[in-house]
Amino acid sequence: MENPKYVTVNGIKTRYFDEGAGEPLILFHGGSFGNTDNVDLADNWDRNWSWFLKSFHVYAPDKLGQGFTDLPQRDEDYTMAAVVQHAYDFIQEMGLKKVHLVGHSRGGFLVTRLALEHPKLVQTLVIVDSGTLAPGENPSNSKERSKMGRAKLLSDAPQPLLSRESLQWVSEAFSSSKEHITEDWIAIRHQVANLPQSIQAIEKMSTLFSATFLPQLARQKEETLQWIQDGKLQTPTLLVWGYNDPSAVISGGMELFGLLAPSVSRAQMHIFNNAGHYSYREYPEDFARVVSDFILGGDQGE
Repeated sequence: MENPKYVTVNGIKTRYFDEGAGEPLILFHGGSFGNTDNVDLADNWDRNWSWFLKSFHVYAPDKLGQGFTDLPQRDEDYTMAAVVQHAYDFIQEMGLKKVHLVGHSRGGFLVTRLALEHPKLVQTLVIVDSGTLAPGENPSNSKERSKMGRAKLLSDAPQPLLSRESLQWVSEAFSSSKEHITEDWIAIRHQVANLPQSIQAIEKMSTLFSATFLPQLARQKEETLQWIQDGKLQTPTLLVWGYNDPSAVISGGMELFGLLAPSVSRAQMHIFNNAGHYSYREYPEDFARVVSDFILGGDQGE
């Protein structure tokens, strides 16, 4: 992934990559602003990029308040709802229609909301290891989470958090293998962790996480799952999960598939064994093949 671009989306300077030809495929990374354990940004997809370029015009933006994209302009916008709205506005700013969406972790929640709120916009939906969307409690949202947002799941991470050593440790803790944890990936995430806006986001979320972000997300998650159960999601949907994911556990993924299968006539689930939360990075070629085959119709000839 080279030559990032910037576009202003409703006052938010937004970084993104785009390349290739064909129908638009948009990749949304996970995480959220103010995370003190980890850093997520568009570069998460660097191991998949070249594979997807064979079939699609691929876009990968930094989500609202993450990577090199501006923070929310108001405290009340430190919510997942605002992240979803920013993603929709980005798609509109790009002039895209009939898009294919792939979302990892909290990005999986994002793309599902887009498919529910704007069904005519989304051709296919791919949800990857999304504990945020799956029924049940997300370990990363533990009630024992500290004021600075450190999840119990990562309580043994080396100090200081967001150092190169800590980012390496966290990446390994969420993974089954280490090969995908490259020096370049650690370096760009460490760079982002030290941006003034990243430090500002951590300060903001020290109070807004429990007061605003989590309550709003809980309400929206309940609403989203109810919509799915009511049959409002009919977009062709693929779930991709790492069998060994410690944060988005496989049982939650199976339960999510059980919720959407009755109303989504074309629904599939692919499970990668010996794969953690970054299943798409651990098996980049296989992941791209599975996703591309699903989008393009595979043996169904769609």
